[in-house]
Amino acid sequence: MTETRKPTLLVDARPLADPHAGGVRRVAEQILLALIKRDVADWTFVTTGSRIPSLPAIFQNRIEHVHIKWPNKLWTAATSFGTVSLDRATRRITGRTYDAAILPNLGFSGYMEIPYALVLHDLSFLIEPSWFRNTSRLWHRAVNVREQTRRANRIFCVSETTARDATRLLDIPKDKLEVFHPGIPPLPAPSPMGHAPSAPYVMTLNERDPRKNIGTAIETVHALRKEEVFRDLELVIAGCGREGTEEGIRRLGRISDAELAELYASASAFLYPSWYEGFGLPLHEAARFGIPCLASAHGSLPETVPAGTLLLPPMKPHLWISMLRDVLRNPSAYRTVFDEDLEETTVQGFIQWIQRVSRQ
Repeated sequence: MTETRKPTLLVDARPLADPHAGGVRRVAEQILLALIKRDVADWTFVTTGSRIPSLPAIFQNRIEHVHIKWPNKLWTAATSFGTVSLDRATRRITGRTYDAAILPNLGFSGYMEIPYALVLHDLSFLIEPSWFRNTSRLWHRAVNVREQTRRANRIFCVSETTARDATRLLDIPKDKLEVFHPGIPPLPAPSPMGHAPSAPYVMTLNERDPRKNIGTAIETVHALRKEEVFRDLELVIAGCGREGTEEGIRRLGRISDAELAELYASASAFLYPSWYEGFGLPLHEAARFGIPCLASAHGSLPETVPAGTLLLPPMKPHLWISMLRDVLRNPSAYRTVFDEDLEETTVQGFIQWIQRVSRQ
């Protein structure tokens, strides 16, 4: 009896090695780990750059790591002009052919010769470019989103909202899109590293990203601190470009997952006033600890938030002030609920796509 050959898959592993990738990195890890556990293919993870990056330890001894030692600026230019691509460059290194590729995010992969599936997180950069700094706008323009999505064999979207945006903004046929649940990656046990203030505090994330609309969270806390009962309330902002403390505000730089868990575990509430999200992973992380969550009513969040999340217009701080006041007075009435059934990533669509393209 002839043994069935497993498909050989390439993966653009650069999001796994990017410390700034945030939720994209976490979602990519979830997808790839779920697929590898199901033993549906032989995997080659590909990175680029002057230095060989370290990939997450969970993938050790499970995949082949191929590094294309090109400086990233040179790689960007070469892929933009079509002189190189991720699959062709890998083939020259390994001497092997590949059935298909998975791109966990938009990126400079060149004009691929093999079929590829693309994971689409959100299209906020097309919806409102002013939410992004000039460097990010240039990156999104150079990566040629329309061409990369047009050439994709399959596009997996993290929410129905993202899928609708893809059809509306990029004219992608609906039958090319598939919505999947990205899963909720586990957090380590809270690590008491001293980041959590002793005074009551609420928290939010990523002041560096204008799209996160941290100004609403800051205005909310400043307003409540004027009331005697909340004068000691603090806002902790994790993932800032700078560290420091000012009246009522504590800014933390990049922190570990264990330190993030420590903050969630002791917070009085989690504030997420983002202008737009494709999924909203941090809300589910906060829900693991049952803390009240106040979130924006924009983007995909009305579709994806955990049960018990309070949805508010992100541009109306007076509503956030009123709602947070109620939450702090009666926190047990506003606790969010984490659904353990949502912890697992749904990858059946990926598996069916891999099986289909490998037979072609």
